[in-house]
Amino acid sequence: MNQKSATPKDASAIILLNQDESKVLWAQRNPKISFLGGFHAFPGGKTDETDAQISVKNCADKDLEKFIVSAVREVFEEAGVLLVRNGEKLTKGQRASLHDDLISGRSNFAEILADWNLWIDAEDFFYTGHWTTPKFSPVRFKTRFFIAQCPPKQTPYAAISEMQNVEFITPKEALKRWANSEVLIAPPVLISLQELAKNESADLQKSIKTLLEKSQKCDGTINFIELNPRIICFPLKTETLPPATHTNCFIVGRKEFIVIDAASKDESELAKLFELVDSFIERGFRCKEIIVSHLHKDHFGGETFLQNHLHERFGLEIPVSAHKITAESLQGKAAFQKFIEADEIINLQDEAGASFEIKALHTPGHARGHLCFYDAERGFLLSSDNVVGAGTVLIAPPEGDMTDYLNSLERMKNLPNLRFLCGSHGAAIFDARGKIEEYIAHRLKREKQILKAIEENAKTAEEITQIVYQGLKPELLPLAVKSVEAHLEKLKSENSS
Repeated sequence: MNQKSATPKDASAIILLNQDESKVLWAQRNPKISFLGGFHAFPGGKTDETDAQISVKNCADKDLEKFIVSAVREVFEEAGVLLVRNGEKLTKGQRASLHDDLISGRSNFAEILADWNLWIDAEDFFYTGHWTTPKFSPVRFKTRFFIAQCPPKQTPYAAISEMQNVEFITPKEALKRWANSEVLIAPPVLISLQELAKNESADLQKSIKTLLEKSQKCDGTINFIELNPRIICFPLKTETLPPATHTNCFIVGRKEFIVIDAASKDESELAKLFELVDSFIERGFRCKEIIVSHLHKDHFGGETFLQNHLHERFGLEIPVSAHKITAESLQGKAAFQKFIEADEIINLQDEAGASFEIKALHTPGHARGHLCFYDAERGFLLSSDNVVGAGTVLIAPPEGDMTDYLNSLERMKNLPNLRFLCGSHGAAIFDARGKIEEYIAHRLKREKQILKAIEENAKTAEEITQIVYQGLKPELLPLAVKSVEAHLEKLKSENSS
């Protein structure tokens, strides 16, 4: 079963520079927000219908007009900065009052501009292109980015609860935090910071021109996400369970790297992955192995295609590996040259040639041979299908075991230095430990609901499911029955011990 990718919604964002243009404004999105919660971003958001009703002076490109308005409104809503002409007459208190009027709904943005004789001038904004959220995300935006300068005597602040830790920062310092896995950054923000960092002392117009060219070259399409300089997440379209549409393939390392879950069998999807892997090989980087995290059909299938491709193009013999249980389960469906042991250390190198290691964790529950991968130094966990950023995790007996799954979650939760995680579906998660605790709490709550249903004389897994999963879409009920069966097996095991 495969679902259609979400249709992108129009959005705008401002790359706001301080007065001397040496720093850029960013803020952390509230970790509780479902879309990229905890990520650092530029001020911005979804375009409203009313944005098209406001005219922009000196706007030669009328298609961009509403997006400039949207960007101005969003930076005012989120950071309290009013990027308008004639705004210097406003006091700090008056801007705060207008912000309150806008957020409360007492006045809309058009009314505020008209009532106070304020206007937006396109000459204050430089368009740097658009970027579209990758297809794996259940929520997607086509965001237009603009560079502007913060007006004198206006100090950005966290004007709404959606944003926190608002600050001006040099692009190089921002990238340093990202490289150390102190922050998560979405690709468009990372691309902008990298270009601004290159040209910190150069003409700003050069950065604007380069960013626009990068966007236009690929029509704003993002094929992969650099989670940090060690880990790339490459979503590949697979036959997976809804609401997911893609399985995340991970490339860990650079000069020495591994590929985890090259799972797609789609030629066009694999071609994009091959292009990136080929570019690594052509730069003299070494692929050490291709790994299958577990046996489910949306996690294997493309690894042999990648292995054959690297042999045919470069003459390389790259082993395909998995946990022994996975390899035995996939006998006749996939060929493995190496087994990965529990807690095996995989030594890799970053782009500079510095060595680092990740640990392969045997974390059964979702599948008996399920593997996760942990970079303890950076606190980054690749959680495979045990914890995901989109949808829920199915525990389906006999392959799935609820007792094992909860034990695996406990182990993952207690990993030293744990900060972030990224699962096989959806985006990375900022608060890894909090997310795992949420998963544990959800399963224990569901168990209590099942026990209550049994007390109310529900006898079969189907009867329990009808009680516990009221309102669930009919096509998802068979999956819910499997989950109930997993809980029942756990309860039975505990009662017999």
